[in-house]
Amino acid sequence: MKLATFLVQGGRRGRFGALLGDQSVVDLQAAGRVLQRRIPRDLMACIRSGASALDAVARVLRAVETEHTQNQELAETIYARQQVRFLPPIIPGKIMAVGLNYADHAAEVGSEERARPTGFIKLTSSIIGHEAPIRKPTWTKTLDYENELAVVIGRQCTNIPAENAYQYIFGYTIMNDVSAREVQRQERQIGNIMIGKNFPTSAPLGPWIVTRDEIPDPHNLQLITRVNGEIRQHANTKQQIHDIPHQMAWYSHAGFEPGDIVSTGTPSGVAAGHQGGESWYLKPGDEVACEIEGIGCLSNPVRRSRTVNK
Repeated sequence: MKLATFLVQGGRRGRFGALLGDQSVVDLQAAGRVLQRRIPRDLMACIRSGASALDAVARVLRAVETEHTQNQELAETIYARQQVRFLPPIIPGKIMAVGLNYADHAAEVGSEERARPTGFIKLTSSIIGHEAPIRKPTWTKTLDYENELAVVIGRQCTNIPAENAYQYIFGYTIMNDVSAREVQRQERQIGNIMIGKNFPTSAPLGPWIVTRDEIPDPHNLQLITRVNGEIRQHANTKQQIHDIPHQMAWYSHAGFEPGDIVSTGTPSGVAAGHQGGESWYLKPGDEVACEIEGIGCLSNPVRRSRTVNK
């Protein structure tokens, strides 16, 4: 299933939804009321409630798909894609971001491969959804993109062995790990990376979460990034240095809660690694599209920053 949080045109309240085969979106709570079946109030509640909640969602979704043409009330719970705007599917408790996890990316930015997963924490206040604008800060000239497969944790866990990791996964989504490179480099020289990876709108996430059963092998997915339609990144997740089970095993020492995310790193093709010709760094007016096979495409325009002081 592809599970989402969305707004209907003119609405202000996010709704828990799922994509149908024709790419329309069903309001699962509304459909549950029509069918007199209990559904979690939102996607995060579904993740936290475990397998029984996910089974309930699947049953309602099957009923909608088979009955909506004969049931007007069910049909009214379905919206065409152009009628909705996707919000971030969830706001996780934390995002553990893996750095330098593709050999070609490590090489292009002049770094060595790491013996174990390393990285940084991405602040959840940086999250935006599909088609929301990435705001370019005035203090950086090196705004960069990083298309990453993001793993959504489904169960509370700590110190898990790598061989058991997949049973703790709820599903997968896409994160664009937007970065301010010159600040990131300066911070790395001094100590930990913080502002270079964490500023408003620096974590586009979505457009939805694909449940684990729909992606039997997350290490065989094509990954493509386009900027203004031009391909910048083109790789396969099988090229990761440290696989998902070992990433999860290491970061689980911090403890995972349902809905937490492990973002698994990016391949080569980022602006920081581009040699010669016109700069690839993002500027206002650009459009970044991060596509991962089996999930979808997370697209965001780049706009000028705006200061918000209330």
